Amino acid sequence: MKKQIILIVVIVLGFAAVWWAFIHHIQKSTSQTTPTINPPFVQKASSSGTISETNSPPSQRRQLQSNQTTPKETISNDVLEYIQKLKEDHSYEWKLPINFYGQVVNESNEPIANADVHFGWNAIDEKGIIYDATADTKSDALGGFSLRDKKGDPLEVAVAKQGYYPRNSIFWYRPDRGPFKPDQNNPVVFHLHKRGPGTDLITSQYGMSPDFPIHIPRDGTPVKVDFLHRSSGDQGQMQIVEHKPEYANWKQATNWVYKIEIPDGGFIGENDEFPFEAAEEGYQSVVEFDFQKDNPDWTTDIKTNFYIKFGNPPLYGRLEIQTGISYGGAILTYAINPTGSRNLEPK
Repeated sequence: MKKQIILIVVIVLGFAAVWWAFIHHIQKSTSQTTPTINPPFVQKASSSGTISETNSPPSQRRQLQSNQTTPKETISNDVLEYIQKLKEDHSYEWKLPINFYGQVVNESNEPIANADVHFGWNAIDEKGIIYDATADTKSDALGGFSLRDKKGDPLEVAVAKQGYYPRNSIFWYRPDRGPFKPDQNNPVVFHLHKRGPGTDLITSQYGMSPDFPIHIPRDGTPVKVDFLHRSSGDQGQMQIVEHKPEYANWKQATNWVYKIEIPDGGFIGENDEFPFEAAEEGYQSVVEFDFQKDNPDWTTDIKTNFYIKFGNPPLYGRLEIQTGISYGGAILTYAINPTGSRNLEPK
């Protein structure tokens, strides 16, 4: 009897030992395979409404700091009202009220009477069909004209008169595009430039293309441009030098230089609506664009206009240059008066 009791106790103790070993193995295995979980990044709103960081890495802090300094864009009540009305009526855009007041004057701000004025705008009919609406009028003795009590958007106004260069402009009445506010006491002024006799010019025109593209080495090797023969090489009136990275590397580049030179003449910046008369004096022989990545004026592309002067006796012209850090060369658009006159108005 005692032997049976001892045997039962041994079996129970053995089973308990096996069970304890199994449980211990499971706990140990779990502690080894369970990943350590870091506390999450926490963003807390401060009393001032800005975001503060807790347990956030430097990269996230920089992003948060950047967000703190970015101003919120505000939408005006006029735009909100317009958006709401557009939601209620998808054709509302073409039902906006159109009124317009204008005046036509010449270069001396003198009124031009009997100028032809053409209006065009998008309108909508009673069936909800959008169509191109038009109207025509003439300027009065004071150069004034108007369009009243129409509906639609936008409005294009074209002004013309025989013997003058025409003008046209587009005006938006939508609040999210401006909008244009008509004012009878402050009309929109259209300056018409009187056509001159014009002259024959040597230009960059070749076939249908008005431009003259040229290749320039990126390593600073100079290239000359002959305006009179529309050619580039080692002969010409203007020299161009550029220092640019290779095309494959331009996106990673930081600095580039573009230099133009006319030794016996030079350049003057041109920003005239009608560039028909070159300046007589004040030309500088060298213009250099030096773009450093850290400077606020750094850019990847330039497009600039000049009056130019070269030769002895001098010839005058106008020149537009387009180039960029990714382009090994330039696109030139020019017109030269071969007579020595400063008149650059084409026939």
